[in-house]
Amino acid sequence: MIYKQCFIFVSIVPLIYRPYGKGNYIYMNILFLLHSYPKIGGIEMVTSTISTYLERNHKLFYLARIAVPFNQCGECNSCYYFPSSNVKDEISYLRKLVKQLSIDVIINQGPFMHYNKVLGKIKFERTRIISFLHFMPGFDFERAKHAWKYEHNPVKRLFKRFKIWAGIDSAHLFPDKIRSRYRELYSFSDKVVVLSPSYIRTFMSAYHQQDSSKLVYIPNPSRFAIKSKDVIKEKKRVVIFVGRLEFESKRLDRLVSIWHSIGNRMGWRLKIIGDGPYMADLKSLIGRMQTDDIELVGQVTDVSSYYSEAAIVALTSSFEGLSLCFIEALQFGCVPLSFDVSIGNRDIVSQLSPDLLIKPFDEQAYASRLSELMNDRPQREALAAKALEVGEQYELGKVGGLWDKLLG
Repeated sequence: MIYKQCFIFVSIVPLIYRPYGKGNYIYMNILFLLHSYPKIGGIEMVTSTISTYLERNHKLFYLARIAVPFNQCGECNSCYYFPSSNVKDEISYLRKLVKQLSIDVIINQGPFMHYNKVLGKIKFERTRIISFLHFMPGFDFERAKHAWKYEHNPVKRLFKRFKIWAGIDSAHLFPDKIRSRYRELYSFSDKVVVLSPSYIRTFMSAYHQQDSSKLVYIPNPSRFAIKSKDVIKEKKRVVIFVGRLEFESKRLDRLVSIWHSIGNRMGWRLKIIGDGPYMADLKSLIGRMQTDDIELVGQVTDVSSYYSEAAIVALTSSFEGLSLCFIEALQFGCVPLSFDVSIGNRDIVSQLSPDLLIKPFDEQAYASRLSELMNDRPQREALAAKALEVGEQYELGKVGGLWDKLLG
């Protein structure tokens, strides 16, 4: 009888007690909710990076609306997709999947406002919802100012620009509709995570949110480890841009114009890494400049060699969140330079030197500071050493520790 009782006890204990990170036991079942997965993009890349840390102690799953493409993801056996875009079907599917997989935590990545209609309608008994904002709070209002730039039809483009100038676009006329979406997100989430400490105040101000008890700061982790200081001596005369080639926010036309305005570039090269809808226009612009020291690299899966050789990483965006390329560049001792358009980037860059942030959108001042960095090697190397120090806070292990605290 005693043997039978011992057998039952040994059999049941693993089911009710799942110790953290021991043996094959799983501490939590975590479901990442995304718009599309897998693919190469900022949110997807961050998801894959943090997954390499979390998967050591947790069981991870991924749920998305779009799959593009499968061959870029090692976690596809754990990927699920909504059967339709109908909200009622999505609610039913998510409810069943959470029960089937015994999900402890849903990580609402993005967040994508469409999922408010889904998550806000389900009352989970034991599943927590943690929503991540992978952009600057108030981004919606800033983006609305530049929406006309994506319109190719000249008549519609002029009309959209007039609406923004006159203050009769939807963001100006109905700002509370946008704010209410984020207050709803805050309401059904157990925690709302922002990428920069300054973004807590920004969230409350932008969306008229009174309570801050659910707001938490966790930066995105770098997928690269900090390099030794030897990498500084290996730098070449290279400036890089890393990101999606689109006109609305990135404004690479400014970077090309600034580069062209620097008269004697002394053998320096500008390498633009990425792909996107602005590629054709960018090629045309560079062709008209008739310069042979700008290289369009295109999309690459491993940018580490470009970070290793680059002395400077440059952004000329109209608006930004917390730039992943800056976080990654720090690990390689690259000096970041940008217009001062992002509180998140300011939190990073000002730790190196405030004068690496240029007043928007003074291209002459930007060109002067870039030229100064290109001409002053001791200054570059001192800033590069500081970049390596600052970059330590974005290492996967340190950011992962913040995730442990969040999930615990």
